Amino acid sequence: MSIKELPTDRLSSTDEQGKRVFFYPADVKGPYKNWRKRVHAILMIVFLVLPWIKINGHQALLMDLAERRFAIFGLTFWAHDAPMLIFVFGSVLLGISLTTALWGRLWCGWACPETVFVESIYRQVERWIEGNAIQRKRLAAGPWTPKKIGLRTLKWAAFLGITLILTHSFMAYFVGTEKLAEMVTHNPADNPGTFVFMAASTAILLFAFGWFREQFCVILCPYGRFQSILMDEDSITVAYDEVRGEPRRAKDVPKDQQGDCISCYRCVDVCPTGIDIRRGSQMECIGCTACIDACNEVMLNIHKPAGLIRYTSYNAMVEKKPTRFIRPRVVILSVALTGIVSGLIFTLATRPPVKTTVFNAKTTPFQVLDAKATDPVLSNQFYLVASNYTFEHGSVRISASHPQVEVISQTNPFALDAGEEKKVGVFLKFPKSILKQGTTRIELQMQTQADNGRWEHVVSQEVPLAGPF
Repeated sequence: MSIKELPTDRLSSTDEQGKRVFFYPADVKGPYKNWRKRVHAILMIVFLVLPWIKINGHQALLMDLAERRFAIFGLTFWAHDAPMLIFVFGSVLLGISLTTALWGRLWCGWACPETVFVESIYRQVERWIEGNAIQRKRLAAGPWTPKKIGLRTLKWAAFLGITLILTHSFMAYFVGTEKLAEMVTHNPADNPGTFVFMAASTAILLFAFGWFREQFCVILCPYGRFQSILMDEDSITVAYDEVRGEPRRAKDVPKDQQGDCISCYRCVDVCPTGIDIRRGSQMECIGCTACIDACNEVMLNIHKPAGLIRYTSYNAMVEKKPTRFIRPRVVILSVALTGIVSGLIFTLATRPPVKTTVFNAKTTPFQVLDAKATDPVLSNQFYLVASNYTFEHGSVRISASHPQVEVISQTNPFALDAGEEKKVGVFLKFPKSILKQGTTRIELQMQTQADNGRWEHVVSQEVPLAGPF
C-alpha cells in the first residue's frame, strides 16, 4: 500500500491520536482552474465594489441592522417589511437548493466565500511567501529557525492586512459606505460598538481563512450534510469513473487487466479537503474540480483520454443512462422558486412608496357642529396611518373628492420621515344635505411626495360618511 493511501477509519484531516493533519494542496493547472480563477475574480470584485454602487440613490446592497433598514438593488425595505424579506431570502435559498439538485456542490467549489477567499487569496499569498506545497510542508515540519519565524511573520502580517480590507468591506454592507468612511477617520472610542464588531469580525475571518480553512467545510458548515437530501442519482457531480479506472496499476495486477488509473495520487495531492475522489461520493468533497484538471494532465502525459475524473451523474457513469434534468425533485424546487419569485415581483409591483390607510375612529359616529342651520353641518372623525417604505423624507396631503367636504387636520400636509409610520387624526366636515338616509360614501385622495422629488404617488380610498336620518 502506498504511503499516500488515506485512512479508511477516520477523516484524512486527523491522525491516529485525533490531532489535526494540515493540508498543503499542490498547484494545478487546467481549464477548470482557469475558469475558477475568473469566477473568483469577478466575485471578489463584486464583493469589494458593490457597496459603493448607487442604485436609485441608495447603496446597491445594505443591511443596516441598527437602523432596521435594508436596500437590495434599488429596492428599500424596513423592519416592518419582514414578509417581503422572506420572499427575498427564500428565493436565494431555493435557488441554491435547485442548483445543488442539478449540479451538486457547485456553490461550494465555485462561489462559497470560504472557497473563494482561501483558494484565490490566502492560499495564493501563502505560495508566494512560503513556496510550493513541498516547500510549505517542509517549512511546517522544520524547527523554528529565524527564516521560518520571518516567513511566518510576513505571511500572517499579509493575512492580517488582507483580512482588515475584507472586514471593512464587509462592514460597509451593514453600516453604509458613507458612515464607514466617517468612522474610519474618527477615534474608535466614538463608535465602540461598531469597532468591537469590526475587531471580532477580523479575528473570526483571520481564523477561518488563515488557519481553520477546510475544517469549516468538513466540521462546521451544514451545507455538506444538507446536500444529501437535495442530490440524487441524476445530480451532476465531480466523480471518478471506476469502471474505466479499475483495477488500478499495481505490481500484482497484470498489465493487460489494468485500468487507466496509475495510482499517482495526483488527485489527492491537489485536493483542498484532502480526500481521495476515487472512493466515491464523500461529504468532504466541495466539487472544486482541482482533481479533474490534475487527472486530465496525467492522462494526457500517458496518452489516455481525458475524463477519468469528470463532471457526470451516477446514472450516466455507472448505470449508462442519460442524465434526467427534468425530474420530480427539480420540478418541485423549480415550481417553488417560480412561485416565491412571482410573489416577490407582484408584491414589489403593487407596493407604493408610502402606504396609506384610512379608518373610522372608535368614537361617536358623527358630531353636529351647527344644528340650527338650515342645512346642519356635521363632522366625522377618521384616522390616517401612513407608512413610508423609502429612505427619503416626504409628506402626505389629504383631500376630499366631494366639493362640499372639508378636510380638517392639525397639519395638512404632514411630514413623514424615512421609514416612519405615523397615525394622524382627520375630521371631515360636510353639510347634512349630501347624505342619503343618513349615509353616503366619498373618496379621499392621499398625495405622497418625496422632499427631493424622487417619487410622487396618489392613492384614493373610499370612506363612509354618517349622520342623522
